[in-house]
Amino acid sequence: MAFLYSPLFRFPVDAELPPPRIGRLIWPTIGYPALVPPGGELEVEVNLRPGGEPPGEEVGGWEAVIQPARPELAASCFRLQEVEARRGFSQRWPELAEEGGEEVWHVRFRIPAEAFPELYDLRVALAWGGERLEDGQPHSLAVTGEEDGDLTFVVLTDVHVHLRGNSAPFSRQSDKGVGPEGEPIFFQEALEQVNLLRPDFVLMLGDYVRGQRRPGDLLAECELFYRALLELEVPAFLVPGNHDQYVNGIDGARWYRENIGPTYYSFDLEGCHFTCLNTYQWPFDDRVVMNKLVFMEPRKWQGQVLGADDPGDPATYRGQLAWAEGDLAAHQGARLRLVALHHDPYTADGRGFSYVNPNHFGIFRFGGGGEGREALLSLAARHHVDMVLGGHLHVDRVGRVPWEDGKGETVYSCQSCLYFQGGGWEDSYPGYRLVEVEDGEITGFSYLDGVSSYPFYDGCHPGGATYLDGLETPAIGAEVLEPPGEEGRVSLRVKNYLGKEMEIRGLVVTLPASPSGDYRVEGAEVYRRIEPAGLPGRVVLYLRTTLEKGMPGGSGTSPGVPGIRLVTVSARGI
Repeated sequence: MAFLYSPLFRFPVDAELPPPRIGRLIWPTIGYPALVPPGGELEVEVNLRPGGEPPGEEVGGWEAVIQPARPELAASCFRLQEVEARRGFSQRWPELAEEGGEEVWHVRFRIPAEAFPELYDLRVALAWGGERLEDGQPHSLAVTGEEDGDLTFVVLTDVHVHLRGNSAPFSRQSDKGVGPEGEPIFFQEALEQVNLLRPDFVLMLGDYVRGQRRPGDLLAECELFYRALLELEVPAFLVPGNHDQYVNGIDGARWYRENIGPTYYSFDLEGCHFTCLNTYQWPFDDRVVMNKLVFMEPRKWQGQVLGADDPGDPATYRGQLAWAEGDLAAHQGARLRLVALHHDPYTADGRGFSYVNPNHFGIFRFGGGGEGREALLSLAARHHVDMVLGGHLHVDRVGRVPWEDGKGETVYSCQSCLYFQGGGWEDSYPGYRLVEVEDGEITGFSYLDGVSSYPFYDGCHPGGATYLDGLETPAIGAEVLEPPGEEGRVSLRVKNYLGKEMEIRGLVVTLPASPSGDYRVEGAEVYRRIEPAGLPGRVVLYLRTTLEKGMPGGSGTSPGVPGIRLVTVSARGI
């Protein structure tokens, strides 16, 4: 044990970090976007300089522009109207206040009423001390549609982008879906399916990389993950896992804050409140990856949430836990309260394995033993949390715990990972949760059996073993049969191998505009139409359709039979 905990054979810790992507504009960010309806107000946060700007230098002339992230709409930019600018402590980075904090600029802008629902890049400019400064964040604003009380979101966890040749003693890692330079093809293919579903947003629960096989892997994998994330066409809310905050060359926790956003925060949509937490609060030395012959791990990889002298007494909470206590208490009027985190405090069967100190070979314990699990359970029970969404264990599990007053219960969901793990036969498969909310009630979150994740591939076997090396065919997919041409027609074939009907909202086509504004659509319906600037005589149509259920294949060894929908769109009068 002394050898395992000693600093011998530590990976380097002093590599240079690249310039941060989060600069003066500190909110919204790619990992903590803003959700605003047309005509609504966006309040950005800008930190001009650590330590605050010098007194006497006038700050003003605030401007903001949003540009659709979708390439065919990129010319349809909107300039935002400034409403108010003031100084104050950050409301979006609670950890800054925990660290002593400083005042930042809060600038309110009005979103134009004509801005269409889409994902946008944001740029903010200002005049300061005779200079013109500008900063921006990609995919940081989503203009939302009309609120109707309904909500659909996808939950992803344990993506584990990794370079090839990542296996180590007692930790086999498949190269399946990984390109020659580490390109996360498996992640990109998963995002294609998420884009096809087009949920209201995606919730991502951490462990986006592995970062532990070789010195320097962490930064390379973080950069690969970031570039792939830009392919997502809906807003994404991220929380960090343990792998994302390892120290290997760089401090992953610092990279995360400088490129993704805060490690804990909250947001609201459709009357539902989401509290997002960081469950890997270990000291620097416990996060440093080490090569201990059979282990290539840091001292700690299990969960820890600091700040509770007495887990059952919120008066003793400090730091993140005190913030979470206040956040949940302030949102008891929400239609739903959900908590997103990486280390599930319940699974399995209430024992909270993600926080224990694992026993290795029946000889020694190493990797965990952190605090905070009981405080998280207490938070959920006292504050009527409807659902806690977690990962870390790469398995599908569901548990239920009554609220403290007996008036309801908290559903604890742990879910499968997104990548191919070690390949071969496994009891889990690459998957996701699809959470459906209707009129403030969770009406679904599992595939078929109330527990399992939705598979990303045909041939997955919920509740049984799946041959991961045999997974090739996406569970849902679309192919163009007839590309759009000047005759104003496009045809697509959409397939569903899942044993369940699936609504698809992400079919988006660009056609010559109909002179009459009329379009003939077969196999789908148009739910949004945009005539983009920069593409005169063109129209972008958003299509929605429901796919019949297919007949899934057998455990990756025999192909299934898909439900098929043929979709054709024609512009009348051309």
